[in-house]
Amino acid sequence: MRDQLKLLEELQRHDAELIELEGLCKSLPERIQAVESAIAELDRLLAEKRLELADTEAFRKGQEQEKKEAAEQLSRAKAKSSQVRNLKEGNAISRELETTRRQLEQREEEIVKLSQAITEQQAKISEHEARISEQRKELAAEQERVGKRITEMQGKLLAARTHRDELAAKLRPDFLKKYSTIRMRRGLAIVAVRDGTCRGCNMRIPPQLYNIIQRGASLEICPNCNRMIYWAKLLEEVAETA
Repeated sequence: MRDQLKLLEELQRHDAELIELEGLCKSLPERIQAVESAIAELDRLLAEKRLELADTEAFRKGQEQEKKEAAEQLSRAKAKSSQVRNLKEGNAISRELETTRRQLEQREEEIVKLSQAITEQQAKISEHEARISEQRKELAAEQERVGKRITEMQGKLLAARTHRDELAAKLRPDFLKKYSTIRMRRGLAIVAVRDGTCRGCNMRIPPQLYNIIQRGASLEICPNCNRMIYWAKLLEEVAETA
């Protein structure tokens, strides 16, 4: 019975190590996904900035066309001013010239502002592209590191599962079944009892039960937490004997 208790305790420790290894194997690809998500967000922002730049360039092109039309209109108005026949026509031509000059000046001012905005947008896009390029390099390096780590963890996991199966094969089938059932419900399936207290629930067990587990002749269950229990010193004696 002592050997079976020792196997159960060792199996539990091994299962805890398996959970940790499985968690590591799962978390490693998540690190890659996090970096990929960050790059995808940068790509999305970059696409938005490029669209904004295209809109600004299209608007400037429209303003340049309007400036060209205003300049042509101004030229025509100046040509008509030389053919003025009376004061009324002269006033009309003067108003047209003034309006056309203002339109031309407004278009020129708008084009200057748009050119400045385009320069700033292009600088931001270049900076954004450099950040994306740097992060892609970091991602490639991280993928390589994680790939090696995953291979290493998978090897350890395979060895741990093989050893776990070997341990389980040495256990009595009824003990293994009970262990698996309790572990599914409680996490810890087998715990030590020290000074009459169950280390699973920190509750004292009945004195009669405490006497029974000290003999180590049977597999007992804690009446409080329903975990398998053993007298701590019992396995310490087994370890010393080994």
